[in-house]
Amino acid sequence: MATAPRRLPNEFASTMRLLDAISDLSNLNDNDTIFARKPWTHQSEACVAPLDRESRVPEAIKKLGLDYFLEVSVANEILAVFGERTPTIDEVCELILFYAENDAFPEWIFPSSS
Repeated sequence: MATAPRRLPNEFASTMRLLDAISDLSNLNDNDTIFARKPWTHQSEACVAPLDRESRVPEAIKKLGLDYFLEVSVANEILAVFGERTPTIDEVCELILFYAENDAFPEWIFPSSS
């Protein structure tokens, strides 16, 4: 059963699923950051907001139990690995999730040379 989005304090938007944040990457502000509840999955509760003035997770987001996931600008840069190919949303999510957890690209993203 889906959970209704929770409203954050005035300076932040509502929470959403991590899948929704990733699906909307091209419309998000590159200066913002994605925060999400661990363990990170497509269905994790997430929020997109700026870091605080000290470049840390804002207290209001910490109180929700959300952790730093990835900066929007980094997530958009990661997607460049697809080149001209249009990936499915599942491929995009799997790539972003893998990269956020491992700080590396998964092997499946690169074609086999054999």
